[in-house]
Amino acid sequence: MPLNSGSQRYSRIAFCLSLSLGLAAVTVDAADTEARKAKAQTAKPAGSARPAKTAKPVKAPATKQKAREAAPAQLDAVTELEIIHGEAITLNNALTNNPDDAEAQQKLVLLSMRAARAAERALSRGDDNLFAAYRTQFGKRFTATRPGLEAMAGRGIGAAEFALGVLDLHGLIGERNVERACARFAAALDKDFGGAKFRHAECMEKKEPARALVLMREAADAGHVGAMEQLGRICLEATPPDVACAQARLDRAAREGRLSATTLLGWMQAEGIGGKADPARAARYYREAAGKGEPTARNNLGELYERGRGVEQDPAKAFDHYLLAALAGFPPAQFNLGRLLATGKGTTRNIAEARRWLGEAATAGIAPARQLLDHLDKEEAANKDGAATRKDAAR
Repeated sequence: MPLNSGSQRYSRIAFCLSLSLGLAAVTVDAADTEARKAKAQTAKPAGSARPAKTAKPVKAPATKQKAREAAPAQLDAVTELEIIHGEAITLNNALTNNPDDAEAQQKLVLLSMRAARAAERALSRGDDNLFAAYRTQFGKRFTATRPGLEAMAGRGIGAAEFALGVLDLHGLIGERNVERACARFAAALDKDFGGAKFRHAECMEKKEPARALVLMREAADAGHVGAMEQLGRICLEATPPDVACAQARLDRAAREGRLSATTLLGWMQAEGIGGKADPARAARYYREAAGKGEPTARNNLGELYERGRGVEQDPAKAFDHYLLAALAGFPPAQFNLGRLLATGKGTTRNIAEARRWLGEAATAGIAPARQLLDHLDKEEAANKDGAATRKDAAR
């Protein structure tokens, strides 16, 4: 279970199963509209829209009876980002006016520690766009905070060790250094910062798999959404698969908003893992995740439309979903898109565009894409030879 830097991570299950026509997210009607606009111009679009805000929590009014301490209100993820951003600007402005303001310096260090934890929570829920916003924030507002974090870690503060691990793992300040990040996560856990369990488990998975699994379970039970999904995958990859375990872990991760877990639940239904295949139910899972921008789900929904499994067969809709997933940079969808363009299935045949998308997929390591490109080369050579023969005969 390799450490990642925020880009989508593919386990053996999540990646390989899309090559036959898709495992690997817009509802069908929305996908039709969006993709048909994209057909004329298939360059990669700009970044996705910012995640929508949710309503801010309101404190309960006091009663005349015995006073009860209200539970602390939790901010939605985007509001937290905006608050951190605003405070960072204020503190940086204060330091610009007075570089020796020790109080502002300390507050900025504490804020960077909060931002590091929030960035990790974004990744845990699979929100790459929100994580990217934190990456930008670190590059602009927190570049001078590492010494302060190191000083706090030296005083035994585990949360500061964890924040430094996050910085090193993702290269948020300076170069990415996984080995140093793993040392930081271990130190954070030694200093009783339980939030480091997931990352520490990833670091020690190869050397101490049994201990790593214990930590992963503890992280999941404590609410780490990425750990929930990872445990679900581990249960699926067991011999034989532990379907009940996988279902329970993935269900919980999906309820917490992790779209890749929703997609994997759909794949289990499509493949009949643990029971009879139910492609119609799989389509419902895929639509849910695809509607929120998950490219794997889009690819898989395209596969169902291409084959007519659980939905009415519609190669044009399949093309639309493959296109959207390919534009998001998902290599199996790039292969599927190139394949349809090469054959003219669901769209007008376009060999030049087929070659472009198949080339993207082949570069990403999709072997069938390279094979199809070789086939197109042979077909083109044969056509040229045939044309030359006909021209000679006409003389």
